[in-house]
Amino acid sequence: MSPRHGLGRPRARRPLLRAAAVLATALAGAVAVPAVATAEDAATTVVGELVHVLAEGEPGAAHTGDADARLSWVETDAGPVRVDPEQVAAVPAGATVSLTVGGTVEDAAGADPAGADGYAGARTVLAGEVVAAPAEPRPARSPRSGLTNEVTVVLVAPAGTGPDDTLLADVAATVDGPVADFWAEQSGGAIALGVGQAWNWVSTTAGCADPEAMWAEAARAVGFVPGPGKHLMLRLSGQTAAQPGCGYALAQVGSGPASGGRLYVRETLPSVIAHELGHNFGLGHSSAEQCDGTVEGGSCRTVGYRDLYDVMGASWGQTGSLNAVQAAALGVLPAGSAETVTTQDAPRTVSLAPLAGGTGVRALQLVDADGVAYWLELRAGVGRDRWLTTPDNVYGLDAGVLVHRTGRFPDTSLLLDGTPAAASGWEADLRSALPVGVPVPLSGGDFTVTVQGVDGGGALLQVVPSPSPSGTAAGPADSRSPVGTLIGGRAAGAAAAEQPAAGASLPAASVAAAAVVAPTATATAPASGTAPGEEAGVLLPVAAASALGGAGLLALRGMRAALLRRR
Repeated sequence: MSPRHGLGRPRARRPLLRAAAVLATALAGAVAVPAVATAEDAATTVVGELVHVLAEGEPGAAHTGDADARLSWVETDAGPVRVDPEQVAAVPAGATVSLTVGGTVEDAAGADPAGADGYAGARTVLAGEVVAAPAEPRPARSPRSGLTNEVTVVLVAPAGTGPDDTLLADVAATVDGPVADFWAEQSGGAIALGVGQAWNWVSTTAGCADPEAMWAEAARAVGFVPGPGKHLMLRLSGQTAAQPGCGYALAQVGSGPASGGRLYVRETLPSVIAHELGHNFGLGHSSAEQCDGTVEGGSCRTVGYRDLYDVMGASWGQTGSLNAVQAAALGVLPAGSAETVTTQDAPRTVSLAPLAGGTGVRALQLVDADGVAYWLELRAGVGRDRWLTTPDNVYGLDAGVLVHRTGRFPDTSLLLDGTPAAASGWEADLRSALPVGVPVPLSGGDFTVTVQGVDGGGALLQVVPSPSPSGTAAGPADSRSPVGTLIGGRAAGAAAAEQPAAGASLPAASVAAAAVVAPTATATAPASGTAPGEEAGVLLPVAAASALGGAGLLALRGMRAALLRRR
């Protein structure tokens, strides 16, 4: 049993611009410099750890990408200094940087230069370099026998709030029970997490607008020491729902299960806590791509968190098992459970066992001519997916063969629609399984996949590769961002620029968050302008991260995009 502590509360005391220059380092980090810099503020140099954060709309709002915006800052000895996120997008979170910054700009977060909702204005980056790469974590032994990942739980009332009726024992039991069971199951026992210590209410002078300070204050109060496999989880008072900058959840993004990290949640819900710990483990979001009447190509949109099958997508009443993309990113696909086909291979027939069944070949990876991976998996009503064939499947999700494509930040896994609807029907279309007997081309014809048969015990697939002529590039180019590539710098009013080719080897990292309430007994497809589940009484999580390493932050802002500015 982990110790439970009581602690006295202390007194309250836009468009992209082609980069004019790239400052390369031995680490191949890059900062994009705008062609024209503002002179509103005197130039100054800041040095510290780079943090990436995603500020997002109200849970339950439509997540088409329009309401999502990135925040970045440098954590200096004197405090955080916000910078234009587009200019430092190629630099991995957790890296130590030295940046010369100028005037404030209105960045993609929607915050004005005055700093909406408690955030300081973003500064233009005039020059900079990466001083040091993110540290590589090494596993450490936990004082609690048998744990690879030890969670310190703290109930926290940030500035301007007080404790609510949350019970410490309930939070600890959720982590030690369903959350720990989930990650042990998904990792084949490789991830053994549990509560090391649990502390009752702590009041902080810092609020959600400064999560670094809030985490640090809570850590000092309870004696938490960060390290490999060490997680600090704050369960915030429900009163934070009305506080500026407070989201349903926020998590630091690590480089793997050994990273450890920090997170906070506002609800004691297993799916949300499991999701945020997934970010600590280095996982990104499970999202969806919808194209107008076709599986790929043409007019498409990416919808964050719309993979309702997966824990790293929308959080709801079911804690969905990891899809093949996420399991591969985490390194927990057992030997012999996956096969790979390339464009140079001969046609083949593959038998897929259910992903949640625990045995057999459960994932098929197709690698196109550009090296982009597509993953096929069978979702059947067995194991953790047994809800698919019960009334608990309130969204009417398909049991059947799904196809995912590896994606780019912040949507690192993309569920493709195997039975695509026209754009006018996208909001109501939550059915994604490939149809039986219909050849489906992937990656511009690099592969043609036909589901020949499917039942609860397995699926039979025929895969026909189509080698591309030498020198041609097949497959979707707009769904991924090579790690460390330069994303054009930005200046207010500038025109969009091309994205340069890959140029660095350091991993990038980012941010995420989650929000959810339990679903009602029945659900209908949401109307236009809502996220999946809104009409069913489900608030979808909003989180963004990356399975790309580093140590980024991920934050869900509890407000609609239209309310991001102060009124």
